[in-house]
Amino acid sequence: MRIVTLASQKGGAGKSTLARQLAVIAGEREPTWLLDRDPQATTTKWMARRAEIEGVADRPELLELGNTSLETAAGQVSDQPGTLFVDTRPAVEEREAESIRVSSFVIVPVRPSFDDLEAVGDTLASVKRIGRKAVIVVNAAKHPRRAVEARAALSRYGVPVCPTHLLDRAVYQDAALNGQGVAEMKGAAARDAEAELRAVWTWVLEAAGGE
Repeated sequence: MRIVTLASQKGGAGKSTLARQLAVIAGEREPTWLLDRDPQATTTKWMARRAEIEGVADRPELLELGNTSLETAAGQVSDQPGTLFVDTRPAVEEREAESIRVSSFVIVPVRPSFDDLEAVGDTLASVKRIGRKAVIVVNAAKHPRRAVEARAALSRYGVPVCPTHLLDRAVYQDAALNGQGVAEMKGAAARDAEAELRAVWTWVLEAAGGE
């Protein structure tokens, strides 16, 4: 199994949204799971809303550890097909380090703001120290120009930066409220968001060597 951790020391980077949306898209081709390690339980609540929708795809599923450690659980499912997306809290402490250690690779979402660009170095340093590969995705961009500028600034870290950015779209809020992926929604806004996400996931797999 491929294990993908979404990590960022900075709050509001969009880890939960990105984990859910990518899990829906990846779930079209393979089994996918979500593991919620954020005390706010945003992803768990989204999954609860999703369970109430008739006819929605049965992927992703929610993985609950119970009394099992993450490292033990990762070992138990390592030979299974599919992808597990791990949603973490806005920190890079031992709990997050554990998630990074078991990962195939780490996605670091970054908003194109000065504060976020300034803070990402600590997250990347932690991933490097643990010995895992990271890729960066510019997320929730208000304007394409800001996203381009952010990618240029992020290039100095020597970490692959996705050439496709994700715009800040209201449709993600609708998807969160309804327990859906944008790929499961109708309308031009959903289609535009879906196209960006598919491009990001395709690039991530190639850049991280995840197939």
